[in-house]
Amino acid sequence: MNTRELIDDVAGEQEIIVKALCDMIRIKAIGPENGGTGEAERGRFLSDMARGMGFDSVEVLDSEDPSVPGGKRPNIIIRKKGETDRNIWVVTHMDIVPEGDLNAWTHPPYDPVVVDGRIYGRGTEDNGQDLIASIFALRAIVKNDITPECNINLALVSDEEYGMTHGIDFLLGKDIFKAEDLIVVPDYGDADGMVIAIVEKSIAWMRVVVTGRQTHGSTPDLGINAFEVSSRYLCETMDRLRARFSKSDPLFEPSRSTFVPTKSEANGQNINTVPGRQEFACDFRVLPDYDLDEVMAEMRAVADEFEKSTGAKIEISFADRTQSATKTPADSEIVLRLREAITAVRPIDPKVTGVGAATCANPFRREGHEAASWSAIVGTAHDADEYALAENLVFDTQVYAMLFAGKNILKG
Repeated sequence: MNTRELIDDVAGEQEIIVKALCDMIRIKAIGPENGGTGEAERGRFLSDMARGMGFDSVEVLDSEDPSVPGGKRPNIIIRKKGETDRNIWVVTHMDIVPEGDLNAWTHPPYDPVVVDGRIYGRGTEDNGQDLIASIFALRAIVKNDITPECNINLALVSDEEYGMTHGIDFLLGKDIFKAEDLIVVPDYGDADGMVIAIVEKSIAWMRVVVTGRQTHGSTPDLGINAFEVSSRYLCETMDRLRARFSKSDPLFEPSRSTFVPTKSEANGQNINTVPGRQEFACDFRVLPDYDLDEVMAEMRAVADEFEKSTGAKIEISFADRTQSATKTPADSEIVLRLREAITAVRPIDPKVTGVGAATCANPFRREGHEAASWSAIVGTAHDADEYALAENLVFDTQVYAMLFAGKNILKG
């Protein structure tokens, strides 16, 4: 079988692939932190489907979680042996976020419909499209009796939407990934499949509490105005952070680190009281050149100056932090293999990029793996009326089929 024949074979399966996605979407898989019962039922559906496709093995690794019925969160590992000892992984997630306001949906979130090539339903794009695409790409390899160049492994994980404890982190703790494994995590992309993400910014959500001394508005000198101190501190801190952490990297958009105040808590109910407490928060997206502890140290240095000059107390803490791992090289094997697979299906020249948001490739990079994020998605994840394009579902399936076949498919 040559390249064109494999691509056309996958295209001819569109109806079956779309149906599989719709069948899966009908099964809710919301984590307990978001009010759901977990991924067990969806996991059974997927493992049963995979076991009927002729793969070498379908294994379920359960993470213990007493907060879900049955006490287990499934992670499904699907394998097909190749002719070498190298391993390629595609890692997708089964869990979804809740539907939110049902009145905002034109189409039912758990009764998917296809309208003008759009497959509507919660989780169709995030991450159902590529989960189903990876399974049916491997099915195309088996169905057409192609021996993959590398061992192909699919990981369908739980707990991506909340914290990865019972999914990716659980599997990394099992040592099932070898140092030289090549890993694709399709939780980032664009509508045309033109970008391969190889690095992300570090993320720091900062919480700042300024404590002064409350007093009457007519006697401000008797108090310490926490609102005023926090305002002055915030402006000075933003200026200092932007000046110190000023490098630029064209892989990212925007190319610089961003330091953005985002949230301010109420400090009182009436106008004629000088507030004694003010709390605010910031969202920082920092280039991987910098350590987040350096950012914290700079904020603390400014806070020390303000405490000394105003008498207020300033507390700073990380509400959340994710330090970026080492970048996957642009000429790494997984990036080159992905580019070749993409260009075999579409006449495009995908580029490497960085990401300002967190991706699930970062934990793998942190463990020393070459990991890349890619998919062709329109960007409706978490939206009301979330949808995936049937065209992109097929495209992603074709790309994974080419990636899995590797050199063991004739051009043509």
